[in-house]
Amino acid sequence: MNNVILIGRLTRDPELRYTAGTGIAMCRFTLAVDRGLSRDKKMEMEQKGQPTADFIGCIAWGKTAELVANYLSKGRQVAIQGRIQTSSYEGQDGNRVYRTDVVAERVEFIGSSPSAGQGMNTGFNQVNNYNQNAGFNQDISDDNFGLGDDAFPLNDEDIPF
Repeated sequence: MNNVILIGRLTRDPELRYTAGTGIAMCRFTLAVDRGLSRDKKMEMEQKGQPTADFIGCIAWGKTAELVANYLSKGRQVAIQGRIQTSSYEGQDGNRVYRTDVVAERVEFIGSSPSAGQGMNTGFNQVNNYNQNAGFNQDISDDNFGLGDDAFPLNDEDIPF
């Protein structure tokens, strides 16, 4: 099973491009994902100049790519669900370059935009799902990555405490 769920902030504005032959939209962006350290450990690592977050390359395709490029910008917090994909190519110096990306199949805009003003709607959440075989589906959701309220039905016996 190859499934990834990340929550992080964009490190820069997304880069939208279109494939040469077919004109399919492709968008690259990088997420800064906190490592979940305790406050003391985080302060200790920051004092030593060590990273407290991982910077993860992501890619979106099709309509999802266009929506990411149009609605997201540097500093915006998002949740993504997708899969890890590895690839390689020959670099300019002739050496083989290896790359690992998360292919974002679902993107949820969470939190508020860092540049959002007082009068702007900062609670905008949108889940996007692009599947090359099924096409583009768009849902509006507040949580659960668009799975709905009954996605994980629980009763009292399921809860261990």
